[in-house]
Amino acid sequence: MIMLESCTSLLVLGLGRSGRAVAASALDRRRFPALERIMIVDEKDTPELRALAKTLDVEVRLGVTSIAEGAHFDLGVLSPGLPPANPLTRSAQRCCDELISELEFAWRIAPATQQWIAITGSNGKTTTTMLTAHLLNAAGRSAAAVGNIGEPVTDIICAGTAVDFLVVEASSFQLEYTTSFAPQAAALLNITADHLDWHGSLENYARAKLKIFAHQRPGALALAWAGDPFYGRVAAPGLVTVSLSEHEAPALYVKEGVLWDGEERICRVDELPIAGEHNILNALFATGLARSAGLTPAQIAAGLTSFTAPPHRLEFVAEVKGVRYIDDSKATNPDSVRAALTAFPPGVVHLLLGGRGKQTPYEDLARAARGKLRAVYLFGEEAPVLATAFPEAAGSYPDLGTAVRAAAGAARPGEVVLLSPACTSFDEFDSYAQRGDFFAELVRGLEER
Repeated sequence: MIMLESCTSLLVLGLGRSGRAVAASALDRRRFPALERIMIVDEKDTPELRALAKTLDVEVRLGVTSIAEGAHFDLGVLSPGLPPANPLTRSAQRCCDELISELEFAWRIAPATQQWIAITGSNGKTTTTMLTAHLLNAAGRSAAAVGNIGEPVTDIICAGTAVDFLVVEASSFQLEYTTSFAPQAAALLNITADHLDWHGSLENYARAKLKIFAHQRPGALALAWAGDPFYGRVAAPGLVTVSLSEHEAPALYVKEGVLWDGEERICRVDELPIAGEHNILNALFATGLARSAGLTPAQIAAGLTSFTAPPHRLEFVAEVKGVRYIDDSKATNPDSVRAALTAFPPGVVHLLLGGRGKQTPYEDLARAARGKLRAVYLFGEEAPVLATAFPEAAGSYPDLGTAVRAAAGAARPGEVVLLSPACTSFDEFDSYAQRGDFFAELVRGLEER
């Protein structure tokens, strides 16, 4: 492992938020007293990136697809947007003594006294991260929700913001390149087929997710869901099980409609402001993480019942002519959609599916959805692929707007139009948030008719 105080050369791959955060941190001589060279490279070369590069006091090279033969760097920090098979990633592995993620970098520069809570999983990361931070802050602790949720961890550490707990949403991309990251409390919510285009296989993806526990020290907490197919692979000594039914201790579970942490009653399920079985699990995970931080059951119950769901996660948009419109744009894989459907009674949902695919199969979603949906509407790049799993779809549409109008025309009072697309947004939008906002605008347009 490269020691930061002896690092003389640093390669930063990617000029996004995480890359800029790493470069800014490296300019601090207190952390990198021996550093002689910092270079940032990015595959893209756009007017926006050129303008940004001029504002940085480091060497920047744009339009780079491979590091030159013979180049050498002590340490490389990789953008989460670059998969292992990318030529730029492979050339960085050749020329860097060590290649790590921004999350690993942040771990190395953080004060030894900093408390870390880390959360990963295919579905529910953002909700659980926000919920855990909310529980801590509501109980008088100071906590920041960072990482894949938005703000790079490095930024908050370099800003010198003193918080009791960093609550980190950790993606598989970030965990793939960790070598010493050891949070005091960690949660693996679930592992389902996702990001196979980045990792190459489900096995590689699962291995990256499981790294959240790989370096934990004695006494650290590890939470995992008993119903996950990879549950048996969790080897952490501090394992506590999360379950939707009563489970052998140590465990967090549901019994007779009540959330329990061992023998401690937390609150009733029907008191939670977030719906669906997946959100019950999210609440249990957040409970376990908050208990590890010293919160009492009463403090946790107060926080759980006062929580507001994050945007674009089963977010109520409006009711128009008796039809409810729900934005679940953050559901970018099939299992996330399956979880969302548990929040509604059978036969009322008009489901909007589509966008850009991630090479994930849809057959399990189709089987689970049959009998639960009123109708399904396919849109975007992935519509032809989705049509093989959903031959009964009401129609395939070139874009989201056309699909929404079709669903709105068919839905009747008491029914739901649900945007829960199972795909990324990148065929039509810059992000799932932009897609969700566009959906809300369309719905507001329906209200005005």
